[in-house]
Amino acid sequence: MPKVTVIIPTYNRRHIIGKAVESVLAQSEQDLEVIVVDDGSEDDTHSIIMSFNDDRISYFYKTNGGAASARNFGLSRAVGKYVAFLDSDDFWPDHYLKTMLTQLQINSEFGAAYSPITVIHPDGSKAKSYKRPEGKSGWITVDLFKRGFIWPSAVVFQKSVWENFCFDEALRTSEDSDAFLRLSMRTQFLFVPDVEAFHIISKDSLSAKEGIVCTRLLVLERFYFQLNGNKFIPSQLARRRLSHACRKVAEDKRLRGERAAALSLFRHAVYYWPADIRLYIGIAKTLLLSNKNDKEPNWKMPDPLGNPVGSALFG
Repeated sequence: MPKVTVIIPTYNRRHIIGKAVESVLAQSEQDLEVIVVDDGSEDDTHSIIMSFNDDRISYFYKTNGGAASARNFGLSRAVGKYVAFLDSDDFWPDHYLKTMLTQLQINSEFGAAYSPITVIHPDGSKAKSYKRPEGKSGWITVDLFKRGFIWPSAVVFQKSVWENFCFDEALRTSEDSDAFLRLSMRTQFLFVPDVEAFHIISKDSLSAKEGIVCTRLLVLERFYFQLNGNKFIPSQLARRRLSHACRKVAEDKRLRGERAAALSLFRHAVYYWPADIRLYIGIAKTLLLSNKNDKEPNWKMPDPLGNPVGSALFG
């Protein structure tokens, strides 16, 4: 049985997935398996994976279902004591896994270890991620509720923490921050500053697409009101955080000229934290917009157990 399973979900990343796979095979920790889950690619990703000719790699093709679906597929087939996820546009330095696993072995009370990550722009320039790690270890639920700062490619888990648990396949974005927030209620996270992962920005990155901020807001609402988050997050902190999340989406809608959606979200924000003067300024600016081509927002909190795999996986 391999020490660690590395799960690489991918969709139409033939041009870049090779670098991710190479970085895993080059790890100083060689006791590993690689599960590549091709989530319905149409670009001959298969031939790139097969070109490695390494029996530690398992390739699976499935109908497109999103990142959560692909990661769950990989988890169901993982046999390592530890599990790590590597997105197909990310990569690791060769000592990454060895460093992370060593820290988890030394600190066995932690079910997960996370690291910083550096973003590489299309022009080759590098910058620390906008999701700057808090550098905190322990029970970090409150910190993750305030701000998501753990990337899927920058965290390694004891596989046991995923027992009867999975990513929510009802979410097409923010599924990672949702899962890590829920996991933080059942295990401690260890910050490891000695190594970092790398993320390559590409034009088709989901994080650049419209709607991700809105999903993040719905995830936070669901966590607090329906998944026992209120037992961990103080009420005042939760209401301020939810109001701030509403305001961010409302401002985005306003700038896009979506009057009805912006007004709905600003009012939602006022409900949570009426003392924020910025909300009333935003409402005033929004009322000046034309509603000629506007439409009402499709605003619905996701079901508390939206994953088709079953409610037991939302422990």
